[in-house]
Amino acid sequence: MVSPLSAAAYIVLLVLATVIFADGVEKVAVRLGLTRFATGALLTAALTALPETMIAILSRIQGGLSYLEVGAGSILGAPSITILVGAPIVVLAHHRRPVNAGVSRNYLLFAAIFLPSILALLLLPELFFRYALAFGLMILYVQLARGIYREEGELMESGSRTVLERVLRANSIALMLIQVSSSLALMIYAADSFMEEVVASVDPLAYSLLLSPLGTCLEEVLVAAYWSLRRKADVALSLLSGENLIQSTFVLGAGIFATGMYLPPNTTTIVALIYTTAALALAAILRAGARPTTVLPITLLYALYMALALYMKPIY
Repeated sequence: MVSPLSAAAYIVLLVLATVIFADGVEKVAVRLGLTRFATGALLTAALTALPETMIAILSRIQGGLSYLEVGAGSILGAPSITILVGAPIVVLAHHRRPVNAGVSRNYLLFAAIFLPSILALLLLPELFFRYALAFGLMILYVQLARGIYREEGELMESGSRTVLERVLRANSIALMLIQVSSSLALMIYAADSFMEEVVASVDPLAYSLLLSPLGTCLEEVLVAAYWSLRRKADVALSLLSGENLIQSTFVLGAGIFATGMYLPPNTTTIVALIYTTAALALAAILRAGARPTTVLPITLLYALYMALALYMKPIY
């Protein structure tokens, strides 16, 4: 069974790494001349997508059906906490700063990509065709990332030095990169350790769908919450939308290559429909500038997701 103390320790590690990571990534974005939108939707999203990607890859390396179940489950479950919990919370905390139009576009793209990809997987039992789909999804993300990078917008600003620069009393891009990479490494370590706990449980697939997002995507929600508290909710929403976009393309493609993504058809389809419904609702709310409280029904979808996860059975 999953050890509550161990799980709590990994979450605490993620929380500590979050603040250090967010502090460092802001300074790197300033040095690179990135917009606020690209800082969240591209740089931070790509970096924080590494844990769930690493879990899928590690599940293949470590071998065994239980590991493959956890790897596939972590990919399917990854968007749950970011799109059903994180995004609504940030919208509620939004401080009326203009949100880049790319945020709602990212959610529309997620809706247009994720569900059709899942349905295609269910119709393509042969690995060759699954790998072709995976390769196409990864190439698609490269093209979308180029668009995010090139989109005009307000540049990211930050006036202070990173934590590591202040400790060492020096200004250096190398120190910024060390701070970002080391804090990210702590996140990946915590995610890998969390996976070990999940695999030891009675039902690896169900627990991976319910608990793996806390180990792999909690950092995105924490970084977004941290930026919201600092009145940078526009960057936070950019991060969460960009995270879901990469999860529907590059991360899903990597998951197919690593695990094959053989999951129960009915519940997998319903999970994808839940995500799609939430993405379309978020896109409409953000585009229309609706009242923040209109996102509250989205959080109810998380309860439905949890119920489905408990009843999902592996088909490996």
